[in-house]
Amino acid sequence: MKRLGGFLIAGTLLSVLFVLFNLLAAWLGGGRPIDATADNRYTLSARSQAVLGSLKQPVTLRFYVSDDLSAYDWNLGIYAAETAALLSRYQLSAPEKVRLEIRRVKTSSEMEKQALQDGILPLNGSDKDYYFGLQIRDSAGKNAVIPALRPERRNILEKDINRILSGFEGNKAVVGWVSPQMPLLNGDRIPALQALLEEYYQVTEISAASSYIPGRVDVLLIVNPGQMPPVFGYAVDQYVMRGGKVVFFVDPYSEIRHAHLGYPPHPDRQMESFLRQWGIVYRSESIVGDLMRGEKVKDAYGRGRVYPLWFFTGESNGNNLHFRTPGSLETTENADLKYEVLASTGRQGGEIAVSEVRYTPKSQVILAYRQDNRARMLALLVQGQFRSHYLSNPLAATSSADKAAPYIPFSDPAAAVAVVADSDFVDDAAWVADFQPDNPVYGTLSYAGNADFLLRLIDRLAGEKSFVEETKPRMPANIAETLYAESYRRFAEQREQLETAEADAGARLEKLRKRGGDSENVSYRKEMEQAEREQRQNALKLQQLTRLTATDADRGLYRFVWLNLIVFPAVLIALLAAMVYAIRRWKRCRLSEKKK
Repeated sequence: MKRLGGFLIAGTLLSVLFVLFNLLAAWLGGGRPIDATADNRYTLSARSQAVLGSLKQPVTLRFYVSDDLSAYDWNLGIYAAETAALLSRYQLSAPEKVRLEIRRVKTSSEMEKQALQDGILPLNGSDKDYYFGLQIRDSAGKNAVIPALRPERRNILEKDINRILSGFEGNKAVVGWVSPQMPLLNGDRIPALQALLEEYYQVTEISAASSYIPGRVDVLLIVNPGQMPPVFGYAVDQYVMRGGKVVFFVDPYSEIRHAHLGYPPHPDRQMESFLRQWGIVYRSESIVGDLMRGEKVKDAYGRGRVYPLWFFTGESNGNNLHFRTPGSLETTENADLKYEVLASTGRQGGEIAVSEVRYTPKSQVILAYRQDNRARMLALLVQGQFRSHYLSNPLAATSSADKAAPYIPFSDPAAAVAVVADSDFVDDAAWVADFQPDNPVYGTLSYAGNADFLLRLIDRLAGEKSFVEETKPRMPANIAETLYAESYRRFAEQREQLETAEADAGARLEKLRKRGGDSENVSYRKEMEQAEREQRQNALKLQQLTRLTATDADRGLYRFVWLNLIVFPAVLIALLAAMVYAIRRWKRCRLSEKKK
């Protein structure tokens, strides 16, 4: 009985200590919850807090969700709970400025009529109408709608909301768009990128015949400029000299322009000399590829082949960028400029001349492609003090002299020039997996992060109007996935070395097959056998490494289970027993003192 009483006393003490600890944490944290997750998934970003702080008008977040959404799709049910929690954090962070309304929608009800009236769209794919959307409105009457929330976009929902709230305050950055040779804007169907840009920014189209770029343009996008007219070249040059930010999309072989013209265009050499004066070497006569990360296509016989000129490349935040027949970039030494690589191929890069791709089937391109296992830069950001291309105003003696800006020889240090060696990068085909015409912004489902890359780049260059925080990377869903990811990273360098060796052996084997030879020739046969053997051995080593990675992750999982099910409970029981023993010992000492 005494032992039971001791356990009860110890349990009560532990409970009291736990309550006191939580009260102390709440007092020190000002009543705010503590987010201990690795990706801070339960905390609003610093940018969100800044946007809430800048609000001048109260806003209402009206969240429409069907009562039985989980019955339609359990994944949507989980996402709905996450969305409600995120919206609650906005309200808790600024209760005097944000009002949250969670509206449960039932079929054939007044609430369903209200949802439709507010612009919420029923979800597709079911006989019954389900609703899962968000309307944001301020007290001045401005409103924006995300008609149908999609779980594939959950990682950028917070950024979407921030852009909407910031737009209410008139803080939209001005983006200038120049696309003289590619029909990306104002086509028969609104392209996904155009819809995104017009939702998040104030977009203005600028003619390639302009002699002056307005200073109100925060970021200027120039897509496949080709032979820029001298007047426009000077306008761009002086825009940069005044501290402007430009993003060039150049391309040795634009497939979108090919489709538009009906024949493959010749590479434009003018941009080579234009960019070289700013320390950027752009090679317009060759196309780069990545065999290990190439996209699979079907040949004339229906067989799957890796097409190295269409490939993916990873970013640090987990995005996969998709390039199609891009060029490559290099840099020259310039003490006044700072260069930052934004994207590159993997170590298994290669290239092919543009002339070998024109009017050539993909199967022949695959054979002609030369892999040299060297990485190439695909996107580059240059910042610092640029030097003008001109020694004086070339328009001084022309009729455009009055329209052109005064000549400036050196740029403001805030100037920035970014170059992406692929104009197809921004086309829907390069990154859009699904597109809903009635919901072009939030109904766009991407299979590559091209648009997110461009939006983040614009935000970064726009300065004080920017949303510079990175999109939160997808974190592992459970401890097993976390352990496997750690094991994969542990063997990443060894894996890349083996992949490089396998690709090298494959390239040698392809060259031997292309060269051809007499199968009776002993020397040729030995070369072929050696290349095949090396390729098989490297493939076997990769399989072994994959098994080793899985085994390492399994061991980590076993350790985790053993520690949590046996060691930690045993330690807690031991601590509890020690506490009970100490209490009983203390009571005995008190009793013995009283007897004395």
